[in-house]
Amino acid sequence: MNYQQQAQQWQALFRQKQQGSFLSRVLLWLVAGIMLVFAMGVLLFVLMLSWLLIPVFLYKRHQLRKQGKSFFHQAQQQSSQNSGRVIEGEVLERSSDN
Repeated sequence: MNYQQQAQQWQALFRQKQQGSFLSRVLLWLVAGIMLVFAMGVLLFVLMLSWLLIPVFLYKRHQLRKQGKSFFHQAQQQSSQNSGRVIEGEVLERSSDN
C-alpha cells in the first residue's frame, strides 16, 4: 500500500467522522468545556490553598528558629562552663620507615 492510498483512506475516514450528528458535536464540546472548567477550579483551589498555607509555614519556621536559638544559647552556656577544663595529651610521632 503506497502513501496515496493510505492518505485516501485517512481522508475517507475523516469524512465519515465529520458526518456525525449535530447533537454529538454539541455534547462533545459541552463535555470538553465542563472538563476545562473543572480543571481550572481544581487549579484555583490548589493555588488558594498554597497561598493560605504560606503564613502557617512561615510561623512554624519562626517557632523552630526561636527554639533553635534557645537551644544554641543553652549549648553555648554549657560549653562556657566546661571551658575551664584542660585536656592533657601526648603527641606521638611514628617513623615513616615502614
